[in-house]
Amino acid sequence: MREIKFRAWDKENKAFMPSEGYAICDGDVMGLRYGNEMEDVLTDQIELMQYTGLKDMYGRDIYEGDVVNVTWSRDDTEGENYAIAYDPNNDGYSAFDFVDWYEDMNGLSCAYIDGQITVIGNGFENPELLEVD
Repeated sequence: MREIKFRAWDKENKAFMPSEGYAICDGDVMGLRYGNEMEDVLTDQIELMQYTGLKDMYGRDIYEGDVVNVTWSRDDTEGENYAIAYDPNNDGYSAFDFVDWYEDMNGLSCAYIDGQITVIGNGFENPELLEVD
């Protein structure tokens, strides 16, 4: 069974919300669960990110918004950083992929099968990881 999880970035407090699960109540309000308690949060106050269903080489979950370091011999990619995003039009099918990936294939899927992917941070807490030297 596919595991569907989310995490939420609190835009005002600039931190991930320590909730245990999310339930969207309607278009403007999301219910966040903390143990047995529920709290309503306006959706424009958070950035919601979905779990890709993949784990990095150390077993950490890979989410949208994560920055990963990739080594992949097939493409001569070594130690390059990519952000993860959902692309609804990725070569005709919806998928999570590397932002600004230049090939016709899905880079995240191929590197996951054939390379090494390590989560090194996320674009909210570590924007410097995506800066080009």
